[in-house]
Amino acid sequence: MFVMARPDGRQVWVNFAFPDNAWVQVIDTPSSQVVQTLQPGKAILHMEFTPRGEEIWLSARDDNTVGIYDTASFARKATLAVDSPSGIFFTARAHRTGF
Repeated sequence: MFVMARPDGRQVWVNFAFPDNAWVQVIDTPSSQVVQTLQPGKAILHMEFTPRGEEIWLSARDDNTVGIYDTASFARKATLAVDSPSGIFFTARAHRTGF
């Protein structure tokens, strides 16, 4: 299970361990309510926000895809074919400490 806060802190995205690892829930932090439940693919193992938080990239290892989602509308913007993706790391992460 991984939990990632959107860079502006307005949402927390949560994925789950097997057997529920095809699901992702989005929690609105001001209200502490689940505002969206997504089923983006099998074995969602890692998530990464773009630096400003307008998108999140989700690796679906068992579907061999990376899904790109809009964090405002929760719409899937794109799907990338990737063999067994198991992590997403943008260069912006290299400049943050404590993560």
